[in-house]
Amino acid sequence: MTRAIITALHKYTPFGDEFYEVLLDFYLDTMRKYDSEYDMLYLVDSTWNIDPTKLEGMKAKIVPVNPSLRYYDAYKEILPQVEEDLVLFLDNDTVIYKPGVIDSAFKWLGTGYDVVTILDTIGEYKTDKLWGKNKFCPYFFATRKNFLMKYLDVEWGPDMPYCETLGHLTESMLNDDAKVWEIPEDKSSLLFDGSIGYGDDHRKDSTGIYHIRSGTLPAYLLATKKYGNTEEYWKYLKQQPKSEFLRQSAFYSMMGGDVTPIIEDCGITRGDWDEYIRRFKEYHGF
Repeated sequence: MTRAIITALHKYTPFGDEFYEVLLDFYLDTMRKYDSEYDMLYLVDSTWNIDPTKLEGMKAKIVPVNPSLRYYDAYKEILPQVEEDLVLFLDNDTVIYKPGVIDSAFKWLGTGYDVVTILDTIGEYKTDKLWGKNKFCPYFFATRKNFLMKYLDVEWGPDMPYCETLGHLTESMLNDDAKVWEIPEDKSSLLFDGSIGYGDDHRKDSTGIYHIRSGTLPAYLLATKKYGNTEEYWKYLKQQPKSEFLRQSAFYSMMGGDVTPIIEDCGITRGDWDEYIRRFKEYHGF
């Protein structure tokens, strides 16, 4: 069976393209590294305006969509265009850092499973079919294309407090007795203060997958400071948890981006930041 990866790309400012390209370049480098594990990469282009020359030599297609569409609705719109048998939805800030991760997801689909996904628990919906969890996660979600086509009339978006994104899809598929294989998620991260946040120490069982969560934020902040409303930039730095946007900035730095303006505005020395990045890469195994 043929295999497709589908990823949505959306910029959150109409300026500062150079800051967002860091994310795309890193993602494409990852897809080149593991190109033997899939047959086609579909890049769902909302506001990114991807340069086709970046895809030279890749098994990849750019699929433009209306920028007003939320990413899950864009997925529903382009799904009929997908020619492959199996589909894996990946967020552009889902980092794959071990060989075999993509291949394994598709292989489980070939052994009788209908869905291979990371699971989470968000919202009031309850089920006893997902080992205490209640939703498929759109940042790593694989299924058969023909199976998914049956659910285009189902709402894929959030409906809180009942359910988050893909919650209604999860419920509908489970009502049809979908057989699910769970991919364990690693949420832990080394924070700037040296503590481990968002879960247990992942080094006990490294999965090879990490969803950064709002990984585009550093690009947004850098673009906003240089070209946009600087008051919004400073408001964000003052009001949001520093440990969280520094964690996201560390991933951005690991991808090759320059976060100097952010760390300087947080009063962090270059030496302290470089030491954090060294420990960060060592912790995550990048």
